[in-house]
Amino acid sequence: MLKSKDSSTRSDLESIVENALKNPIGKNQLNKLVRKGDKVAILFDDWTRPTPILRIMPLVLRQLKRAGVRDEDIILVCGNGMHAPDYMNRERLIDKLGIDIFKSFRVISHDAYDYGKLTFLGETKCLKTPLFVNKSVVEADKTISVGTIAPHADVGYSGGTKMIMPGVSSIWNIIHHHSGSYPRRGILMNPLRMDIDECGEMARLDFIVNVVCNSRGEVVGAFAGNPILAHRKGVQFGNREVWGSRVERKAEIVIASPGLNKDDYFLSSMRSLGIALKCLKKGGTIIIISSCRRGWSERSYLELGWHPTKELLEYDYSGLLQLVMSRAWHEPNRQFQALVYYVHHIARTCLRNHVTLAGSEGFSKEDAKKINIQFEESISEAIKGALEKHGEKASIIVIPDANILPLTVSREA
Repeated sequence: MLKSKDSSTRSDLESIVENALKNPIGKNQLNKLVRKGDKVAILFDDWTRPTPILRIMPLVLRQLKRAGVRDEDIILVCGNGMHAPDYMNRERLIDKLGIDIFKSFRVISHDAYDYGKLTFLGETKCLKTPLFVNKSVVEADKTISVGTIAPHADVGYSGGTKMIMPGVSSIWNIIHHHSGSYPRRGILMNPLRMDIDECGEMARLDFIVNVVCNSRGEVVGAFAGNPILAHRKGVQFGNREVWGSRVERKAEIVIASPGLNKDDYFLSSMRSLGIALKCLKKGGTIIIISSCRRGWSERSYLELGWHPTKELLEYDYSGLLQLVMSRAWHEPNRQFQALVYYVHHIARTCLRNHVTLAGSEGFSKEDAKKINIQFEESISEAIKGALEKHGEKASIIVIPDANILPLTVSREA
């Protein structure tokens, strides 16, 4: 059974972040990087990310004040990416920032759909992504990003320059970039991450303040400085101290679960699929154990005012592929495209590998079949079937929680 270190915090959040700000990686201290008269944009993440902005932002603002930057020269930009900007309304922005900061500074919620508020910066060399970025960010003399580093399904790890792309970019360059999505959780050097890093350089992201949290949401590490170098250090720390679990050999059978009290919904439970795939030998079997007792998805899964349903299961695999390739966009259901990518990932993975969903109460055999997933009501029957296929001496890896990231070596046996 895989286990991660999942370290507990050894200090309070403020001390951890202050130490990172005093010892930036590859950059001068923030209060020496900026100077009086500079226009400064500070990017922060929206409701979909757990970053404790409320406690981190005052520490960043204090550094700017020490450098002589005036409050009126600072703009705070919520990096919504493709999420609807009206979801981060006044109430939610206050929840994220605190009422004092919200009232004292200019705060905007990025709108990826309003090209009048975006500036074209060119095309990336990596993936030929046409980069449009929020004008307020482009016009700033210095740009700072505050966010969280964690394993990410498509780009390897969140954080770093990701606050530029997709954070404060246009919807069409996000769609262009997302068309290269493929399960890459825990793979740092991949085309999507390299493209994002190039976007960060084009937009002149100067400085990041990124935290690493354990499974209980406690900040256990902070990394500040150069957007690339500090991000790399944060990833290394997370792999070693929080989510990483070394796997010496891949297995014929991988049994994975989203974790205790995390298996209510099918869609969120399928985070375990990409994680299990990292440990699987070619031709092996993945068993996802999840009750899915509350069905397909929680009603507020992606957007306020839009509730994802199982309508996507009306499409077979080829239909899903056509939706992805056409880059169809359905207003006002802005997150429809993102959900298509996600369900397509599931269907594609299950087409190429033998995957069984076991123990489900709220996701049926008929639903599973539409996206290439085998179905067993009984967990014991699913395991029995895998052993019959691979033999009683088959190697088995158990991943009991989706917060665990398998760190695999190259050899298969």
